[in-house]
Amino acid sequence: MQSITSLPDLLSLYRSDARVARVADGLREKSARVQIAGTIGSSQALIANAVIEQRGGVHVFVLTDREEAAYFLNDLEALRVEEVKKRGGEEAGTGAAGRKGEAPELFFYPAPSRSPYDPEGHHDGERVSRTEVLEVLMKVNAGAHSEKRENGEKATGRSSISPLSPPSPFSPLLIITYPEALVPLVIGKEEMAKNTLTVKRHEELPIDTLQEWLQETGFTRVEFVYEPGQFSIRGGIVDVFSYGSDKPYRIELYGDTVESVRRFDPQDQLTVEFLAEAVIVPDLQDEDAARQQAFFAQLPEDTVLWLCDLQAIGDAAKKQLKLLTEAYERLPDKDKHPIPDELLATDTELIKGTLGFRKVFWTSGLGPRATGSTEHEPEARSPQPGAELI
Repeated sequence: MQSITSLPDLLSLYRSDARVARVADGLREKSARVQIAGTIGSSQALIANAVIEQRGGVHVFVLTDREEAAYFLNDLEALRVEEVKKRGGEEAGTGAAGRKGEAPELFFYPAPSRSPYDPEGHHDGERVSRTEVLEVLMKVNAGAHSEKRENGEKATGRSSISPLSPPSPFSPLLIITYPEALVPLVIGKEEMAKNTLTVKRHEELPIDTLQEWLQETGFTRVEFVYEPGQFSIRGGIVDVFSYGSDKPYRIELYGDTVESVRRFDPQDQLTVEFLAEAVIVPDLQDEDAARQQAFFAQLPEDTVLWLCDLQAIGDAAKKQLKLLTEAYERLPDKDKHPIPDELLATDTELIKGTLGFRKVFWTSGLGPRATGSTEHEPEARSPQPGAELI
């Protein structure tokens, strides 16, 4: 029996386990449903990490609540740190600079911290985290459409003011969330692409054009940026705090040419990292309800959903609708606000939104196994059940 004396030993054990390969193999089929049973503690993160190393792609983990999601995120972060150490200190999660075997990009998708009817709702502390996830999904979708065009396949229509550089196809993207975070509607993919500006090094971009776009999309000019939605101009230097980034961008222009793009710390003004491009996302939370959609509609078609309890998502939708309806009824000026149904996805919409995706269910019982699909989805061939616990 293999001796386990360190985390690398444990990771190696999971990588080489035939049952992990069986789970990864079960996810090859479109609309596959795989069940993994009997896991406790950090074993779920270890299994997921080993499967994702073999499969890559986009994975969305829906945990039971925020606390469990945070613990799971911490487990995956610890495994990613170990992957970086193994590679001799390489940076992980750089997206476009990725290559096969690179540690995954991790994102947390939380529920809004304020009610949409709160007059101070624009100060929602979770808005940047949510927008950051939508931004990276926009890049992934743009990359998928580019790949289809290169392969001669017909790509579905989407508008963009400039091409986006997607994360590497070999760099897995992991999104950790929980049911309450999935209920609020989000800006549609096409609308987000149309209202997002990508600024690239060495491209031509007159500073007047950039300033006009920022003002038209709701950014406020200030002397120094310190929160999302602000920009400043000093000579040929433009600082922009995008809603899709936890740090502001500094764009330096030489004449009408973008000389450099970087992210910096607004506290000490020091550079955090140099970039090839900056994706500037305005506040898109208050867009017309008719142009919004459920979170699952943002996901690439080959995404894998990891679920603890599918019904919990529907229950969260019912609960939030009840609470928001009560808040709406207390408003003194209801006619100035959208009704709750225009702000939240219904339980039916959310459950239907998961159809068609590959799924992994954490279940009780014995052994990880791959099973057929429910009657609502096309049946997928899968490995034979009956494996022991991982």
